[in-house]
Amino acid sequence: MVQTHIQDLDSPLFSQLNDCKSRIQAWLSDDVISQVDKNEVIQLIADKNIKELREKFYRDLEFGTGGMRGIMGTGTNRVNCYVIRKAIQGLANYILKHCANDLHRGVAIAYDSRNNSNYFAKETACVLAANNIPVFIYPTLETTPALSYAIRHLNCLSGVCVTASHNPPEYNGIKIYWEDGSQIIPPQDSGILKEVYAITSFSDVKYILYTEAENKKLINYIKEDLLNDYFADIKKLCLAPNVTKDLNILYTPLHGTGKIPVLRALNTWGFKNVFVVPEQAEPNGNFPTVKKPNPEEREALSLALQYGAERKADCIFATDPDSDRLAVAIYDPKMAKGLLSHQACGDYVLLNGNQLGALLIDSILKLMKSSGKLENTHKIVKTIVTSDLHERICSSYDIEIFNTLTGFKWIAGLVRSWELAGNNFKYLFGTEESFGFMPANNVRDKDAVAAICQAAEIISLYKDEGKTACAALFELFKKHGAWQEELINIDLIGEEGAQRIARMMRAMRSHPRTSFADINVAQVIDYTERKTQEQYRIPHSNVLQFLLVDGSRISMRPSGTEPKLKFYISVCTQNPDIETAYKETLQKIKQISNDIHNFTAQIN
Repeated sequence: MVQTHIQDLDSPLFSQLNDCKSRIQAWLSDDVISQVDKNEVIQLIADKNIKELREKFYRDLEFGTGGMRGIMGTGTNRVNCYVIRKAIQGLANYILKHCANDLHRGVAIAYDSRNNSNYFAKETACVLAANNIPVFIYPTLETTPALSYAIRHLNCLSGVCVTASHNPPEYNGIKIYWEDGSQIIPPQDSGILKEVYAITSFSDVKYILYTEAENKKLINYIKEDLLNDYFADIKKLCLAPNVTKDLNILYTPLHGTGKIPVLRALNTWGFKNVFVVPEQAEPNGNFPTVKKPNPEEREALSLALQYGAERKADCIFATDPDSDRLAVAIYDPKMAKGLLSHQACGDYVLLNGNQLGALLIDSILKLMKSSGKLENTHKIVKTIVTSDLHERICSSYDIEIFNTLTGFKWIAGLVRSWELAGNNFKYLFGTEESFGFMPANNVRDKDAVAAICQAAEIISLYKDEGKTACAALFELFKKHGAWQEELINIDLIGEEGAQRIARMMRAMRSHPRTSFADINVAQVIDYTERKTQEQYRIPHSNVLQFLLVDGSRISMRPSGTEPKLKFYISVCTQNPDIETAYKETLQKIKQISNDIHNFTAQIN
């Protein structure tokens, strides 16, 4: 029966599948694929559903800036046990080739609240154990930063976190880490990918049952002691222990892993007045109260904002399912109805990632300087699409700031390079605009659990001084210019969407814009060009940047983790009258945004 349907693919009716026919045939012929998963594909062939067959098989699911993630389902372009196993076998093969004498160090595993995360975590363990590589796995769901911490403190060779971060419910995936606790970068990323691509059949993957792996003592459960150490290290980040701790906090974990660790961390810092949104408190992979659990998006915070209004909370915190991203809303009726009304919901102002990052950097540097702990060897890191306001702040404290590509694997990778070089740089803080913060180098990835404590501390400091975080932000603007950033996401799903993204990038490269909103372009920076990579000490990346004559900056890149084309707009206006300057900045943002939307509409 299977052979009959394989032969059906040779019909002219299926000519649109010629480039993915071999993957479909391999799926139907592989003995490892269950009959249920074969039958789904057979039915699609019988129904002549060419579009769905293409979406499932037009490629092998790829790695992006955050690892491998995608829609769950059958097919090579979907997240399922076979695709996960193949990726992990590639990781195992790389480890066996390069770390054969250190296999006892093993691989750490964590998983979040998404549907099938626990299952995929166990499948990961089964493949590694079949390759005689020990596994250290959290016994229950745990955060991404907790995984990074475990890799470093257990001295593991690698780590795997099963998560799709803030993507919609139908997504899942894996993030792969190396021995320093950061996500893989060169040479590990290309080396592991090479091993994955060398596996020609799902049947080539080694696999044993989870119970067998346990019996062989290849499964080790991570103990509570390690988490105790993690929270003790978070407590060491406290810079203002005497700040008033009566902050009225409202928090939502958005059905993710955050409730237990966030409450524990805040309580350790002395913040006891925390209300958790009850409907979103418990882990639930269906994320029933939101379209997608992305704290960057206002819709995901709507329930928390309702509770905040009822309870008059000073601030609202939200984390994504694996607790690496942090969103903050500030109760400030005046600003919400005034200059920051475009970021407001009711009496709350939703800070963007650049604004929160700027406030954290300024407060950390100020507190450390006042206590005599700030040294010129301390370094801060941000990504190339993150606000240059951070550079202005660091410069005012005579602290050097470094730029990396988008993704915390590059921030952590830079820290790794410092260590390998043996210089005396001391990592202090890292941030990117997409609500990511890395407060310490004992976790080499975004850590919303630690960042939420830092945010609570600085908001309390402002409260003790009789002002809000929004007022503090405008004090920064008075010193460094009126800054505002906006992110434009162009959602382009599936094979057709990927092709359109590629066309837009080609169009912009072949005929670069000479102006945006009638503001001339002073310089075009293309990170695919070797001279650019050498000049800025940045690896090859599919990123274009336009520096405008007025100091504004526009960055353009495909997302590495989602089917999106991203445009990052950053504008600064200098004027002694800060209100006038900020209004002018917002107007420029609007005009540039309209110009970008017109460009994307023209590229079919």
